[in-house]
This record gives sequence, structure tokens and C-alpha cells, in this order.
Amino acid sequence: MHEYAITESILEIVQAEVDRVGARRVDEITVVIGELSTFVDSSVEFYFGELSRGTAADGARLRFQKLEALAVCPSCGARFRPRNAFFTCPSCRSPVFELQQGQELLIESIEVSQEETPSTGEV
Repeated sequence: MHEYAITESILEIVQAEVDRVGARRVDEITVVIGELSTFVDSSVEFYFGELSRGTAADGARLRFQKLEALAVCPSCGARFRPRNAFFTCPSCRSPVFELQQGQELLIESIEVSQEETPSTGEV
């Protein structure tokens, strides 16, 4: 359910950018989700469809990019890709690590247009 609040935040950021540049509509939004985050892209997409109705982002395409997790072992300095929450350093077997990336959720880009939203032909 936290995807609802996240999607609201995404739309607030997008609307602020639309206002800043004076765009008429949003064509595409690229969202980066870390592979160890708990966010589900299909849920964000569902809420986005509902929450964006009647806004400049109505009908915009959401594109998701996964960001691989990356950890560093403070004991030996090895950099490795953790597969889950329970792992050890593959070099020295230390259970201590520093997660460098993999829990992110961020907007990578917003593509906008100065054109009106295309008409569906309905009257």
C-alpha cells in the first residue's frame, strides 16, 4: 500500500516540473527502482493510472528501470552484488557490509510536450 503514497509523490514532482517548464502534457516518466527496495512497479503503475486522471500526466507512459544492488565489504574491500538480505562477503565471508545502492526509488527523467493531450475522438 505504500506505493499509493509514493505514486502521489511522483505525481507532485512531475506536476511541479510541468509547471516549471510550462509544458502542456507529460509523455513519459522514467522511474528507477532499486532491486532491494520493496516497491512493486505494477502497483505504482496502477495507482499512477488512477491518480493522474485529469492531470498533465494523464496517459503518460511509465518506464521502469531496475537498479542492481551493490555492496562493499568493510573488512576486505570487496565489491559484490548481494542477492538477498542474508548474505556474506564472497571473498572473506564477513557478514558485515555497506549497501552502496539497491534501495532507491527516483525519477530519472520526465519527457514533456507543449502539445495538448491527443483527442480520443469522443464528443
